[in-house]
Amino acid sequence: MIVKNFDAMMKKIESAVPGDSFVVSGDEYYQSTRLLKALRLRAAELSLDPVRLMPDDVNETSLTSLFSEGSLFSPGKLIMLGDVDKLTKAQKTELQKIVSTSFDHILYSRTSGRKSSSKFMSSLEKSGTGFTCWEPFANQMWKWTKILASEESVNLTRDGSQAAEAIASGKLERLADVLSRIALFHEKGSTIDSSGVYRAVQGGEEATAFQFCGEALSGKKGAAMRSLSLLLSSGEEPIRLLALLYSQWRQVARARELLQSGIQSQTAAKKLGIPQFRWRSIEEFASRRLNYTNSNMLEAFAAADYGLKRGADPLASIASVILTLTSTDK
Repeated sequence: MIVKNFDAMMKKIESAVPGDSFVVSGDEYYQSTRLLKALRLRAAELSLDPVRLMPDDVNETSLTSLFSEGSLFSPGKLIMLGDVDKLTKAQKTELQKIVSTSFDHILYSRTSGRKSSSKFMSSLEKSGTGFTCWEPFANQMWKWTKILASEESVNLTRDGSQAAEAIASGKLERLADVLSRIALFHEKGSTIDSSGVYRAVQGGEEATAFQFCGEALSGKKGAAMRSLSLLLSSGEEPIRLLALLYSQWRQVARARELLQSGIQSQTAAKKLGIPQFRWRSIEEFASRRLNYTNSNMLEAFAAADYGLKRGADPLASIASVILTLTSTDK
């Protein structure tokens, strides 16, 4: 079966028993690390021996023997198989046969990245539990901020939470690092606002991806250009930066359409799935006379995306989008 919710997957991991099989995939690794850590704790509770394998290790052993052999000092094993999608065709067939029958161990397999669309992966998910790790949507990051802050024994104000998420720029692993730094900088139990977040992480208010998007959507052409230059020089990925700006622009454009049709703010926020406290900034952006909905804006994003994927200068490509966005021509 396929599980789409991280919390639901975690519950299955925490209640795992011998005979269970899990297959995790996706480009986001922080969630899979948390899942594996929880599974190792569960295996310790069950007194299972941990066995970690990669495809090269499998070449030197038999998967069938590994699963059929018992353990001398424990009731079974936690078998952790990395890069499962890189097994040979014969090994994949062997593993498919194993997971389709009963065994006395727990299997945790992880792909090398994105899940391939194949009969092999489908069979692993059908025989066990599959989960794909994606970066959370922007409007869901606050939930992770709340969880991680609680684990670090610190409290964030609303603007403190927004600052931490802005610094993380949509990356869950980066958000965890931000909360860890905040906890080290401030005392346990502290309540931290945005200035406290920036002091702990950056020592001042430096450019973030979300700050850049806010400046562009506010029509602050000069500030957006400066932030863009700073972000690119600090190693920010141009494609991801463009994608984030596009996502924010589309959200604001949709908000503008809803408001112009006469829909009330609270209803519009609900339709877009935006928490009320975040809606205020979206509504403010939507009220500005910028090119949110015209075809020129779509063409600018498409041209920048095309150029970046073919080696064009990142600064010039994204700057062209900012110039189009901040123009008031209709």
